[in-house]
Amino acid sequence: MIRALLHFFRLEHIRHFMTLFSSSLLGQGLALAVAPILSRLYTPEDFGLAALYLSLFSVMSVIATAKYEQAIMLPREKEAAIHLFRLVILLASGISLLFALPLIVFNTQLAHLLGNAAISPWLPVLPLSLLIHAALQAATFYANRNKAFVPMARTSLLHQLSASATKVGGGFLQWPANGLIVGQIAGQLAGMIHILSHSARQISRQKLAFSMAQIREQARRYSQYPRFNMLLSLTNNLSGSLPVFLFTMGFSAEVAGLYAFGYTFVFRPLGLFSQSTQQVLSQKMIETHHRGAPIYPALVTMVKRFAALGIIPLILFTIWAPAIFSVVFSDAYEMAGRYLQIMSPWLFMVFLTSPLTFIHELFFRQKTAMIIDIAYLFLRLLSLLAGIWLQDVMLALLLFSATGTVMVGYKLWWYLHLARTAMIKIKGAKQVNGDN
Repeated sequence: MIRALLHFFRLEHIRHFMTLFSSSLLGQGLALAVAPILSRLYTPEDFGLAALYLSLFSVMSVIATAKYEQAIMLPREKEAAIHLFRLVILLASGISLLFALPLIVFNTQLAHLLGNAAISPWLPVLPLSLLIHAALQAATFYANRNKAFVPMARTSLLHQLSASATKVGGGFLQWPANGLIVGQIAGQLAGMIHILSHSARQISRQKLAFSMAQIREQARRYSQYPRFNMLLSLTNNLSGSLPVFLFTMGFSAEVAGLYAFGYTFVFRPLGLFSQSTQQVLSQKMIETHHRGAPIYPALVTMVKRFAALGIIPLILFTIWAPAIFSVVFSDAYEMAGRYLQIMSPWLFMVFLTSPLTFIHELFFRQKTAMIIDIAYLFLRLLSLLAGIWLQDVMLALLLFSATGTVMVGYKLWWYLHLARTAMIKIKGAKQVNGDN
């Protein structure tokens, strides 16, 4: 399976993929290696608090950039990409300042509303996290545009090294602050400094004057990103964060922490594998599409390879997750393994689909994607609320996983359908031109 997968990517610039994937593998390998240590230094409640912070961050980060960072890949002109880069930094700076006032003044009331008083001192820190993240994202997309895969790989590895070291150090030193949150921020900051310094040097060589008129022009040109992509990502991130929010409010921080621990343990390696694939795949597919060539055959091959690669981990975790968690992470986290058993089919579908999430942007179908994700959010909300109403965590997870499996499976079919439809149009156009 691995050999077949590598053969596929050798045809699609295997060197770039392996550069990114190897750094992700090292970083995630380190994160997984320290996970048994962290599980003995921190309680499920600590993980619940960190998960709540990250859930808030993931939702707010979408608003901070309006998803304009994704547009940096698209313009043919280098100047337009630089103006978009500057737009992202300006937007994030302004929106972070807007968030700062209510998060500082009303942090106690907001913490009570969220169901965990311990989040109160962390709310004022969120604007800083948002600004760091925006700079990291803008610089990463600009580097990806320029095929700077080595700096991107180093950034990923540096992020994980800094985060893991800080989390372990904070646990051993028994910081009064939550070391899991501090580690997350430290990792983002380290990664941001590295990739931003690289992209800033590349931009400075262009000697392009700062122009608000040009920045506004690019904001107008790619206005579909705040209109559709931002709402799509907001819906998607809120949908992914729902279990943490609702488990915290409906059950306890411990339940939310166990869910987040189990989810992160599996999704971290699978998610970054998919992310590394997407970073190379999206750049290659955009080039192929701009040349007027079909991308459908390559996408089908990739999905098949991923399915073959992921089926064995799916079976293993479905059967033995509780035993693995009990031995590796201590008995306190056995329940996280039980949660993972229920979530395995959904995580498998996410693994298959996540590298293709740029497809709807390539074909300008953001509006349809937003509608699908709104429906997905609504169904997930109903699933979780049903379990909370009956005070049954397992039922909530079962309904949540079933809904996710079906909806993500539909999105996978839709992405392939878009690519196949485009291929048919390309072949039809070539046939007409040939007849003429």
